[in-house]
Amino acid sequence: MKQTTALYRKWLAFAIVGLLLTGFGLSLLGEAIISKMKNESFFLLGSAALAAFSAGLSFFGQAIIFRYRLLKARGREDFARKSAPQHNRNRNRKRPSGGGGNQSQGEGGNRSGGFKSRFEE
Repeated sequence: MKQTTALYRKWLAFAIVGLLLTGFGLSLLGEAIISKMKNESFFLLGSAALAAFSAGLSFFGQAIIFRYRLLKARGREDFARKSAPQHNRNRNRKRPSGGGGNQSQGEGGNRSGGFKSRFEE
């Protein structure tokens, strides 16, 4: 639970900063274009726009990585929460003996419903 909370906060912070920097960089780019059209100096403003836009994309990319890790961690927590009681309930249950059913018992005990991969032939 602690890990998911930390990942959530990192994801949120990096996503917000990334979006703000990307928008700021595009705004600076617009100002640099206006300055160029007026024949004023635009190089420093354009360079700052490029740096801000690139930093924004980098922050947003890192936010995507944190989001992936968050979803993966939540999936593991949900799986552990759902499967733990089920595992204990089924521990003492006997398996049904052969006969009926649609499971194929081909060579090597293939139980995948009759499908054989090229490695099982």
